[in-house]
Amino acid sequence: MMITTFQLQLQELKKAGSREDRMNLYRRYFASSRYNRLLIQQVLIRSAGNPLLEKEVVSMEKEHNLDYAKTVERVKKWGYYEEFLAAVKEEDDALVRIIEAYDKRMRTSNS
Repeated sequence: MMITTFQLQLQELKKAGSREDRMNLYRRYFASSRYNRLLIQQVLIRSAGNPLLEKEVVSMEKEHNLDYAKTVERVKKWGYYEEFLAAVKEEDDALVRIIEAYDKRMRTSNS
């Protein structure tokens, strides 16, 4: 299974007419990242029945993490780092809400 990457492109960031347009590009990047995490989780789960998939999981994890590190470096180089950090905060806040919802659901089901 292949990781799908939504690459942030300098041309797209420059072409974006406003900060909000660039924030939407960052949001698309993070949505792609979450999708990839689900694909990785799916292959991990499937590896219980097919141990050969374990190497695929490691490969996918590595590719995903490397893509993120490269994206951060590119955004810094292009001068959009502060905006990207604002998008990171927004994404982190969204993840906190998702995790809290899961925590609540898990506590309720364990009662």
